[in-house]
Amino acid sequence: MLKKTGRDMILKKTFFMTLVLLFTLPVIGSCFEVISYVDKNKISREDSVLLTVVVEGGNAQLDLSMIKDFKVISRGKSSSMNYINGSLERKATYQYVLLPQAKGNLLIPPIQGSLDGEHKFSKQIVIQVVEQVVKSGGQQALFATSQITKKKLFMGEQAVYTLKFFTSRRLSGLGFETPPTFNGFSSKSFGKEKSYGQNINGVQYQVTQVDFILISQSLGNFKIDPAVLIANVVVKSRRDPRFDSFFSSNSYKPVRIASNPIEIKVMPIPSYEGKKKFSGLVGKFDIEAIMETTDFKAGDSSTLTLKISGVGNIIDAGLPDLNLDEQVFKVYDDNPVESIGLSSMGYEGYKIFKKALVPVSSGKFIIPSIELVYFDVTKKKYQTISTEPIHIDVLPSEELQQAELRLPDQSLKQSIVKKEVRYENKDIFEIKEGLAVLEDYQQISPFLFMICLFIPCFLFLGVKVFVIMQKTDMPIKKQMEEKAKKHIQQAGKMEIGDDRFLGHLHSALVAMVLSKGHKKGESLTMAETLSILEEANVEKEQADNIVQLFEIIDSVRFGGHKIDENKAKSLLTQTKKMIKLIGLALICLCLFFTAPQRSYADSTEIFISGIEKYKFGEFQEAARLFETVATNGIQNPYLFYNIGNAYLKSQDIGRAILWYERARVLMPADPDLNFNLEHARTFVTDKKEDGPSIIEVLFFWDNLFTIKSIQIFAICLCSLFFIWASIRTLKRKRVLSGTGLVLFLAALFVVVIVTEHNYSVWARPCAVIIAQQVSVRSGVSDTATKLFSLHEGTKVVVKDQKNGYFKIVFSKGKVGWVKADKALII
Repeated sequence: MLKKTGRDMILKKTFFMTLVLLFTLPVIGSCFEVISYVDKNKISREDSVLLTVVVEGGNAQLDLSMIKDFKVISRGKSSSMNYINGSLERKATYQYVLLPQAKGNLLIPPIQGSLDGEHKFSKQIVIQVVEQVVKSGGQQALFATSQITKKKLFMGEQAVYTLKFFTSRRLSGLGFETPPTFNGFSSKSFGKEKSYGQNINGVQYQVTQVDFILISQSLGNFKIDPAVLIANVVVKSRRDPRFDSFFSSNSYKPVRIASNPIEIKVMPIPSYEGKKKFSGLVGKFDIEAIMETTDFKAGDSSTLTLKISGVGNIIDAGLPDLNLDEQVFKVYDDNPVESIGLSSMGYEGYKIFKKALVPVSSGKFIIPSIELVYFDVTKKKYQTISTEPIHIDVLPSEELQQAELRLPDQSLKQSIVKKEVRYENKDIFEIKEGLAVLEDYQQISPFLFMICLFIPCFLFLGVKVFVIMQKTDMPIKKQMEEKAKKHIQQAGKMEIGDDRFLGHLHSALVAMVLSKGHKKGESLTMAETLSILEEANVEKEQADNIVQLFEIIDSVRFGGHKIDENKAKSLLTQTKKMIKLIGLALICLCLFFTAPQRSYADSTEIFISGIEKYKFGEFQEAARLFETVATNGIQNPYLFYNIGNAYLKSQDIGRAILWYERARVLMPADPDLNFNLEHARTFVTDKKEDGPSIIEVLFFWDNLFTIKSIQIFAICLCSLFFIWASIRTLKRKRVLSGTGLVLFLAALFVVVIVTEHNYSVWARPCAVIIAQQVSVRSGVSDTATKLFSLHEGTKVVVKDQKNGYFKIVFSKGKVGWVKADKALII
């Protein structure tokens, strides 16, 4: 009773105290308002505004999407709580930096705040943005300027655009908000960003300078809009400097600076009316020619070096016409050299072209002046520059001098000397005319190659499974196959006169046929044999041969005639062959079903016509006929070799090298082919300076053996290894030890070679440029920047294909896109 009374008293006191607390606690304010204000209402185009939004009532969601005239940068928020007159007030403060996007009276619209489903708006604010606000002292703390070396340019002329940023205050994070755009020009920044000091009217400025090279690409009047930069300027706080050593006293304020616009006029160059060929160069250029030696013997070579240097579009400089007498000199290309860079004047440098000259006769000759026509932008007219003529004294070769000494008759001596130095124009080995050209050298496809590798592997796995599961019952098919093999072995051990010899042959055939039908038995009718073989997908011709063999064995067996030794061996051989054919029937069916069936009658007629056209000098038509044979599905290196010869004779260097390279894939070590290919390469303008890649060094045998021979060798090694492994497994011995390890490593090594070759063909296909000249660009369009040029016959690596373009690699650092119709995959 007392416990109950005490409990009631506690409950009453608790209730009373709760009421007292409810009435004495301060009242929490629930007022919700949105207030916004700025630090200034008049700014310059380069200045910024600090917008502060205060939300009375707590954290709210603000919508600033209606601010269109300014770029908005958030500076964070803060919250606070205060007790005022017995009530709790919450406040959230948001700060933003606004960068003006235009001049005039710009509007900061009402800002919406949302809190607990309630919406409030601030008042709108108008900011006056003027061109420039000059502070006291008449000096700007931050400004940017832009300038260009020339405001009037000729088409193709280059100029340097310079952007400078000046500041007399500490700042950080300088960068472009809107970088300069150069419509109508190709542009490229050059040199590193420069930073230096400059004194202007007694004020020390830190200057940041960026330079761009511009090359005009279109005619008309163009405007380079102002570049807009943004940075954070250090703003000192008003705190007591005595606390600076303990607390940071600086803050950063974003600013925005715009440079001045620049107008440029691009004029066409005057029409050229001269007789010489215009080189297309615009700028200021010079040319010089040097001969390695001017006194040498007939048949020896001397290098002619031609150097074109200057300022302008030097990157587009090509080799001028040399005007050399082809009856006097044989001309061979040498590796060109170039050194082009960007300077304060634009593209500047030189290109060096080298030609190896081989005189075919002795005498005194002159290399005429080499002329170059370009448009001089300083003189505003076309200029023709030329080299000095070069006088050459060619002495007779030693062979000719010896021939002269041996001949007493002067008239005969002169006639023989002339014949000795005459150019016969037999530079390449002739075409192949035999019908062996129509034999197919097609490589083993990657799919079939893998099947051939896996067949011995699966056989080994079968042996492995047999060893593991040898205690289980043998399936009917396996029992009958073993029975057939046993009968064959017994027949092979018997003498010719043994009556059981033919019986074992008959039983072997019956057992093998029954194994295909998964049946047991001792005999079969001809109808049953045909039915079982048909269900097992054995070809009809093969099934008929098996039935015929049955009839031959039975006729000899039951006819009462004895057979001689030769007849017995023939029947034994045929029976073994049929048993093997039945065992491989399905595999053969799959392989031959997919094998292409070709008719060579038409190809032979076309090939012979191509030979006739070639002999009559109609090389272009001969190449077309040979290609028709190739498109019929015949892959033969000698056929491809003939196509290359025909194109080379018709002076189509690109396609000649293309077909030589295709022939070299099938026949890499053929001396005639390699000689003709090297000869064709002497006509290619572009020379690679890169050495062989690591892949080419490691897999050098690709140039010694055909890939088909390597494939066959790999299949043989794999088969040999798995046969070894099967024997060792049956004997319950280790496989990878001694001979097995050597076989495994050898097979693996050769398989890796074939795999690398197939991967290279798939992932890194090579192509040959077939157009006389093609521009390599930075993108997949005709308007993309031209990087460099390639010429017919140049071999490249194809990295990617997109929108009718190939991404090619010529050498280290020379990568770009070319049209797919200008190059053909090897």
